[in-house]
Amino acid sequence: MRYTVMTSSLVGVGMLALAGMSSAETMPAKPSNPESGVESKASPKQATGEVTFIEAKAGKLAVKTAEQELSLNVQASATRKALESIKVGDKVNVSYRDQGGILVADAVSKSGAMEGAGAYR
Repeated sequence: MRYTVMTSSLVGVGMLALAGMSSAETMPAKPSNPESGVESKASPKQATGEVTFIEAKAGKLAVKTAEQELSLNVQASATRKALESIKVGDKVNVSYRDQGGILVADAVSKSGAMEGAGAYR
């Protein structure tokens, strides 16, 4: 009888161990993106504020919103071209994304400009 109880206990423990191992196999060992969990496609964000710094040729722009100051990089040539008509003090609408801790502007237009006119993507 003592051997039957011991055998049953060992079988039960073994089954629990196997169940734990099988569920552990379904979990990925690493995040799907090796770059510290940063999403490969960042969701776009919108902001409206006043330009506090601009360097069109370098593709740099700083915009002060009601909540924060955004330091943006502009990579697309059409968006860089739009910076040529913007100066410090202008109110702008910006569409941007966080790309690994760097804010990248996808579109910049003067605030109040008609939709599509003056907005470069």
